[in-house]
Amino acid sequence: MLILGLVAIGVALRPRRWWEALALAAPVVLPWWAGLAGIAAGIWVALRRSRPDPYQEVAYLQAVSAELQAGRSLRQALVDAGTRAPDLDLTRMARLCRSGRPMLEVARAASEALPQTGHLAGAAVQIGAESGGRVSAAFATLAGIQADRIELQREVRAAGSAVRASVAVLAVLPAGGLLAAAATGTLSDLMAMGTVGPILVGIGAVLLIGGASVTLILGRQLS
Repeated sequence: MLILGLVAIGVALRPRRWWEALALAAPVVLPWWAGLAGIAAGIWVALRRSRPDPYQEVAYLQAVSAELQAGRSLRQALVDAGTRAPDLDLTRMARLCRSGRPMLEVARAASEALPQTGHLAGAAVQIGAESGGRVSAAFATLAGIQADRIELQREVRAAGSAVRASVAVLAVLPAGGLLAAAATGTLSDLMAMGTVGPILVGIGAVLLIGGASVTLILGRQLS
C-alpha cells in the first residue's frame, strides 16, 4: 500500500527534475523515520520557497520612481517597472496600461496587485493621473516606508520568537522536573509518607501547573 501510495503521489506531482523523483522514491528504500524526515524537510523547503519576497514591492516602487525620473510617462513606468518584480502579478495592470484604459481602472488594478502597499500606490497613480504632475517622489517615499515596515516586522518577529522560546523553557522545565521525580522514584517515596506526602505532592503539582500557566499567559501577551 505504501508503494502504491507513493506511485500515486508521484503521478499526481509529475516530477520534472531527477532529484524530485529521487525524493519521492526515497521512503521506499530508506527506513520509515528517514522517509518521514525527508518528506518533512521537503514540505518545509516548499513552504519557504512559496512565500513571496516582501521586498518585491519595494523594488517595484523604486523602479517606478526611477522610470518617472527618467522621463517615462506614468503608464509606461508602471509597465516597465514590472521587470524588477517578477513575483508580483502585474499582468492585469500592464494590460490596462497598454490598452489605454482610464487611469482609475489602472489605479484599482495597482491596489489589487500590491498586497502591502496597494491602497497607497493606487492613490499615487490616481493623483498622478489627475494632476498630471510627476509623482516619482511619492513612489520613492512609499518604497522607503515599506522597507522600514518590513524591517520593523522582522525585529518584532525575532523578539517574539525569543520570548516564546524563553516561555517554552520556563514552562517545560517544571514539568520535566516532575517527570524526572516520578522516574527516579522520588515521587513515589513522597506519596508513601502517609498523609503528608500526598498533600505535598498535590501542592507541588498545583504550584508547577499554576506557574507554567501564568508563564504561558504572560509570554503570549509579551509576544
